[in-house]
Order: sequence, then C-alpha cells, then structure tokens
Amino acid sequence: MARLFLLNPPTDETVRTPLLSFLYLASALRRSGHDVAALDASAPFAPKEPDVIVERVLAWSPTLIGIHCKTLYAQDAYALARAFSGRGVPLVCGGPHPTVAPLEPMAHGFDYAVRGEGEETLVELCDALDGKRPLDQVRSLASRSGTNPSRGFLLDLDALASPLDSLDLFDPAWYGARATVAPAGLLASRGCPAACTFCSNNVTGRRYRYRSAAAIAEEIAAFRDRIGQSAFSFFDDSFAVGRRRMFELCAALEPLRVHWTCTAHPAHLDRDVLERMRAAGCAGVDIGMESGDPAMLLRIGKGVTVERVLQVLRHAAELGLHCMVNLMFGWPDETLDELRATVDFIERAAPLAAAFNARGVLVPYPGTRVYDENHARYGFTEWWIREPPLRYRPFPASWSLAEVKRAYADDAALERNFFRQTPTHLDLIRAGLRGKADATYARLCTPSAPGWEPRVAAAGAR
Repeated sequence: MARLFLLNPPTDETVRTPLLSFLYLASALRRSGHDVAALDASAPFAPKEPDVIVERVLAWSPTLIGIHCKTLYAQDAYALARAFSGRGVPLVCGGPHPTVAPLEPMAHGFDYAVRGEGEETLVELCDALDGKRPLDQVRSLASRSGTNPSRGFLLDLDALASPLDSLDLFDPAWYGARATVAPAGLLASRGCPAACTFCSNNVTGRRYRYRSAAAIAEEIAAFRDRIGQSAFSFFDDSFAVGRRRMFELCAALEPLRVHWTCTAHPAHLDRDVLERMRAAGCAGVDIGMESGDPAMLLRIGKGVTVERVLQVLRHAAELGLHCMVNLMFGWPDETLDELRATVDFIERAAPLAAAFNARGVLVPYPGTRVYDENHARYGFTEWWIREPPLRYRPFPASWSLAEVKRAYADDAALERNFFRQTPTHLDLIRAGLRGKADATYARLCTPSAPGWEPRVAAAGAR
C-alpha cells in the first residue's frame, strides 16, 4: 500500500473550494487501497511557506508526493519540488503542463510526470512503487528514462470513484469555512470536440466522453443530501454537446430542483435546448465566442458565426438565462479592422448579454496551434520558464465600479505583448477591455438583468 500526498502549490490563483481534479484522484487512489493526504496551499488560509509545507508533508511519511502544475504556475511547482530535494521521497508532477511537456519536470526536481487524466496512471504508479508491476508498464507515465506509451482517454466515466469519497481530506479552515466545503463544480463530461487554435484542454483532449444522465443526477442528489449543496457549476469544457443527450440530462436534473451554470459552445445551443436547460435549473451559461470578426472566427477554428451568437443571446435573454460572453484580444496577425470588429461587438451584444469575461488578452499556451506556429517567430519559446511568471492580480471581493474596471483591464498578458502588437493595437485592446468592464458593471448594477443575482460574485471568474 503506497502513501501519496497530493499538493496544490501556493500561487496567486486563490481558490475557494477543493480542486475537483484532486477529489477524483484521491477517490480513485482510496478505492484501489492506497492511502492519500492532501494540502491545497492555494487556498487563502492554508499553509504557504515552503518549509512549513515540507515539514507537514514529511510528517505524514509519504512514499510518493504529487504536485499539481499549470503552465502559468510551472515556476511555483518547480520551486516547491526543489524544497523537497534530498528528502528521499520521489515526486510526481501532474496536471495540464506536464501533459504537454512531460519531460520538462524531470529537469526541475521531479522523478515522474503524468500525461493526461491521472486516475488510472497514479494508481498504477503507486502499484509499481509497491512492487506490483514494472514502472515501464505504467501507461502515460514519464520519467528520467523517457515516456511510456499512452493509455488513451478514460472512456467509462461512470466507473470513476465519486469526488464525495475524498471530501474529508480538505480542511474547511483552508477556505475560511467552518463546515464541510464542497467543490464549486461537477463534471458531466470530459473533452471537447472543437479544434480551436488557442485552446489548451490537453488533459481531457478532443475526444468527447460523457457520463450517463442517471449517474450525474445520483451524484448531485448525494451532494445535496449529504452536505446541503444545491447550487454549483458544471466544469465541462463543452457542456451542451449532443441534443438528445441534453434532453435526457435535463429531464434527469429537473426533479432535483437545483441551480447550476455551465460553459457551452454556441453552436450547440438553440431555443429548445436553452429552454430545457432553464427548466432543469440552469441559471447561466458562459459562451465562448472569442472574436467578433467573421474572418478571425474562421482562422481560429471557432466554428460559429456572429449572427448565431447574437441569436443564442436573444433566446437566453428571453428565457431569463444569464449569458456571459467570452471575448479575446491580441491574435497574431490580427488587423486593426478585425480587432475593431470585436471591440464594436461589445456594444452590439451588451443589451442581450448579462456579462462579459474579464481580461481576455491571448496567451500562447504550449500544446496549442497558436503556440506551435508562433513561438519561434515571435521569440517566446518556453516563456513559462524563460521569462518572469505571468502574474495576474486577484479579482476584487467587492464589485465597485473602480474595482470592476481594474479587474477587467488588469491583464498581465497585455504588457507582455507576446505577438508584438503595435501601440495602436494595444490602445484598441485597452479600449476593448474597458468596454467589457463598462458593459458588465452596468448589468451587475441592474437587478433586472438576466440571471443577475446568482452570478454577481463570479462575473469575472473565467
């Protein structure tokens, strides 16, 4: 029996609830007979000093330490790995970043890295450390010896152990709570069938897999009955794929009388689907549009038109659904006219949308076409370790006009200027950021806006 300690490093990405990914991993390990402990050091009141974290982890006598790693916080994860140097416990790196750069962590203190979904890979690694299988047979594992063959994607999502089975590992005090803290979201599916050039959903990939409606409803009922949770978000990359599936899922959710939000591609939404979602408790939908220019939408592989987005917004407004529109700025080779079309779209959409996403300046993440086709040309190869970390200021706790404008316009990627935009481009991007802030604040302060009350606190959380 292995003893695995899961660590989310201390970063400036303050989290308010346990990571859903950690809950799935911990539940899978427990079901396989391994011991698990966890520390979410990004939680606001959790230990953050490296020496304190190391002492706490080693006091538990782990046989393996797992550290979560996102690209934006790769330097934080690597710094924490160095703090464990010479302590005699192997380290494994998991999450989005090692999925696309699996050998990189070994140059920064790690012994192993997990590519993709980790539930089965971590169990097999723990089995290998127990002597139950050779390390070279642990699929989707990378080590100093190289990378093992991939296991592919997990297909039977209903067979995964429930996140409920590991909630006890997360101290409510880390999040400023007194009672049990539940994850802010659930998963109804994994993967996204779209092929957007900027998207870095490499962990769950392009192959769309979904849980049964019955399994989702059963899990929601369990969360409601055991800890009183009746409002949450679906954290799916693309929630509304499959019309028939959506009707079945909404029919299963409607009797539960819970409230939820989701992220969906506008191509999957029409009035009938939105109406079923609303009846099933949906309060809001985040819509990924990204650009207001038709030519740019084609170039980035978005698979939607401007008119289709406006049509979805009209339907949602009529049904009383809160729609947040996600727009991005600063594409490589974006002309001023194309950029201006996105800025102008804000005014067109503002009467219908309940909010716009905060920030939104394009970041070229590894594993995306935007990165692969441009990093050598613009000189930002491996920017996440070669340059100072890209730091975003925290979102405000109160939504005054000044704080909303600060949160929306305070985009660290704008000053980094990955694609060497001209001063005229940068000024126009700033105007777009201000436009999103003004439109969102106007809606936040208008109680009649669709879905106004349920989503005020999360209006800039994407």
